[in-house]
Amino acid sequence: FALQIYWFHWEAPDPSATGLAGRAAYGLLLTSTIGTYLFADSHTIATYMRIYSTKENRDRFKLYAYYLPWMSLLLFSLCLLYPRAAGFCVYLHLMWVFQHYVGQTFGISLIYCYKRGYFFQNWERETYRWFMHSFSAFVITRILCFRNHSPDDLWGIKLPFYGLPDWIHTLALAWFSAMSIAFIYVLAKKAIMEKKFLPMPTAALVVTMLLIGWSTGFAHSVIWLYGPPFFHGSQYLTVSLAFYLKEKGLQEGRMAEVSSNLLREFVSRSGLYYWFMVISA
Repeated sequence: FALQIYWFHWEAPDPSATGLAGRAAYGLLLTSTIGTYLFADSHTIATYMRIYSTKENRDRFKLYAYYLPWMSLLLFSLCLLYPRAAGFCVYLHLMWVFQHYVGQTFGISLIYCYKRGYFFQNWERETYRWFMHSFSAFVITRILCFRNHSPDDLWGIKLPFYGLPDWIHTLALAWFSAMSIAFIYVLAKKAIMEKKFLPMPTAALVVTMLLIGWSTGFAHSVIWLYGPPFFHGSQYLTVSLAFYLKEKGLQEGRMAEVSSNLLREFVSRSGLYYWFMVISA
């Protein structure tokens, strides 16, 4: 992202540019493409490996393993037959995917907190949770209410725009403002009363989500170019791979060894098998 801003400011990278700028543009586009393949696409496969890996998992996730795929096939067929249905599905995805990112960010950030001894009381954790939800509401209502925040075409698919009343977004903004104050109060209270400060990785995650949500124009496009693989996909793969390795360690009777050497296990035989499966699939 820094190289993008340095070389091309707020314009699209141009591989035909002369000299070093052209090579930089080519490198940025190649990085984005490879990153999408290695992290964004493979993080979807990681979900399939999670829900289909064992009979216990298939039974536990029966709704996702057996029933929703048929719903997806029906929806896919409908979108092929009716372009307006395709537009609606993409429009819904553009809003829903941000909430998906926020939800994962919240969960990952709690892992960082707990590993560093920064523990939330129930009401503090719920305040944090609803602060994140309120930001999702702010971004989603902005798409629903304002034409300049709602794309009308994505890769040739015509998207709808419903133009909901502005007061809906105003309410979402008021809710986000109130939850921001409440969350800042939680952080200040813990800093003063407990002498504990929000871990830097957690703070970085929160700030990144705020930047993704607040950004507009080409800045927004650039962030979404690098965000799915290198922010969201890499997070998901790290957690899912750790879960897979611990599950394998439990089956092989070496759980303690895996848990205490997890980073090393990422390039073990089991770890490399996992990478091969999610990337090749």
